[in-house]
Amino acid sequence: MNAKPLASLTSGLLARKGTAKPAMRPQGFAGFGHRQEDLGWNDMGFDAPQPVAEPVVEPPVIVRQQEELAARFAESVQVPRAAPGTARDKAAFTLRLDSERHLRLRLASAVRHRSSQQLVTEALDALLASMPELDELAAQAKARAEGK
Repeated sequence: MNAKPLASLTSGLLARKGTAKPAMRPQGFAGFGHRQEDLGWNDMGFDAPQPVAEPVVEPPVIVRQQEELAARFAESVQVPRAAPGTARDKAAFTLRLDSERHLRLRLASAVRHRSSQQLVTEALDALLASMPELDELAAQAKARAEGK
């Protein structure tokens, strides 16, 4: 019994995406400008398929929603006026609230599309603006601190 050699798939037989071509091509150069015989490739009478361009991939819905939310948030956030001093001059403190106030603050934050810190800071600024006597006291405290 004669054994047939095994076929092997080599890199020379592979084609990159979009570059694959049929093994048979229309033959002959006679009849320039006329349709040539396609040797059976077009047995249904349709035009040969054209290379397909890369499909336009739409981003997932969630990505579009995130972009829309980011744009809306950026529009709604007002940049506060710069306070005197640098970012290092900021001080932190803890605000303890009862559960009712905490719930209402979280709801206000959601309704206004602003952080709780922004809402509390605005409320504090309004309170401080209504107390003009604080400006003189603050100036005195600052002068004492610089005098040390």
